[in-house]
Amino acid sequence: MMAGHSRWKTLQAKRLAETGEAAEHPDYEQAGRDLRLGDQLRAIRRSRNLTQKEVAERARISQPALSRIELGGGVPDIETLQRLGRAMGVRFRIIVGDENAEQEESLLVSLTSRACRRGFRGGRPGRSPAAGTGAR
Repeated sequence: MMAGHSRWKTLQAKRLAETGEAAEHPDYEQAGRDLRLGDQLRAIRRSRNLTQKEVAERARISQPALSRIELGGGVPDIETLQRLGRAMGVRFRIIVGDENAEQEESLLVSLTSRACRRGFRGGRPGRSPAAGTGAR
């Protein structure tokens, strides 16, 4: 755990004590995952001696958006992760599914920007994303 997030466990314990809940709330679990992702992205960026500004410009996102991601303010979509990886010169391996599953299977999917938009936003080839989901 990065030093910047050492207060997370303290804050979490304090709030759990205040509410009297013994089990962790799902929101705490998600926040912890968001913080870990941000810590990992920051460590990768720093190990390559890149600034947030450099990575953000290369990934075509704002520097404040990258800062929010690194601080655990949410999980970027697959396309943004792909652009961040390219911006830092790395390829990410992303695990999808039950984190606690006993069996793990490999599934290699190479995504282009077009495939990300089409496949992860509900559309089908030859149709707009909105047509595939009924949304918007």
